[in-house]
Amino acid sequence: MKERVIQYLSCPACKADIELLKSNSCDSTGHIIEGKLQCTSCKAIYPIIKGVPCFSLSLKDKTVDQNRKNFGDEWNYFTNTIDEGLAKNELDSYFHPFVDYKDLDSKTILDAGCGGGRLCYIVSKKTKAKEIIGVDLSSAVFTAFKNTKHLDNATIIQADINKLPFKKSFTFDFIYSVGVLHHLPNPKHGFTSLTKNLRENGELLVWVYGKEGNFLYITFADPLRKYITSKLPFKVNLLLSFLISVIVWLIIRLIYFPVNKVLGLNNTNKILPMNEYFDYFRKRGFKDFWRTVFDKMVPTISYYISKDEFEDWFKTNSLQFKTYFRNGHSWTGIGLKRDSMVSLKVN
Repeated sequence: MKERVIQYLSCPACKADIELLKSNSCDSTGHIIEGKLQCTSCKAIYPIIKGVPCFSLSLKDKTVDQNRKNFGDEWNYFTNTIDEGLAKNELDSYFHPFVDYKDLDSKTILDAGCGGGRLCYIVSKKTKAKEIIGVDLSSAVFTAFKNTKHLDNATIIQADINKLPFKKSFTFDFIYSVGVLHHLPNPKHGFTSLTKNLRENGELLVWVYGKEGNFLYITFADPLRKYITSKLPFKVNLLLSFLISVIVWLIIRLIYFPVNKVLGLNNTNKILPMNEYFDYFRKRGFKDFWRTVFDKMVPTISYYISKDEFEDWFKTNSLQFKTYFRNGHSWTGIGLKRDSMVSLKVN
């Protein structure tokens, strides 16, 4: 971490200021690699490990702890290196139609649930943002640090979205959380936590699994995730997800693709389930599809959010908002923090 970031931090337990207690080394990019942070009030110690300040290393909830371990294994494996083209294409699909990269110039930005740092990397490369802070609960923060440490405006922090370690006086111009809130024990509570770290006239963009468009998966596959695959060892799930991906990929290439060529995307959507979703991954390639299948198999917690529930998050936090049904299976929404709430919807 860069020492300048300490000015933004507070103790997640008591919200008092944080100070640098001990620093052993800095690398060529100016990051403190190993050290300790201390709360000036309750004297809690937070270590800096491999360049990352860590605020939530110990979890009492075994389900949540296993969840973060599974995701850490995933992102450390699949984002050990970043494919810039694929990562930008993915982030484009979340930001569209709400955010232009130029809108983020000179802004302070929070990536809430940054995983291996691929989206932080793209935001830093494609904008002139003042500060980009990626937060994640899992061990993927160490991969994220490796992927972004050469970017002067990027910082990675290990912390809980529900207990973010930022001063009340430090809020963000723009927060995005992609594929994270639906894996929390209480997704709405996590959403509310993010809004508290958003400044007036700031924007919050969120992407979640949709209840709409996922009937087959929720009915037949998700119970297997809940009771079996989320409990399996990493390497077993890696192999199992690969085999499943190969079978589904053949169906996509041999059935879905030819039908789309003949009938077109809109007509095929009416006759083949999850067509828009599969077409999106066909264009991205097999490896990214394999990662997505793995990603569906390993969470110990997964919720599918309806449109009404999703929009209620924005309403109860008094955000002006727009929502968008992405790829026929998920919801993207953006909220503007203002004193009065007006609902704006994109159909």
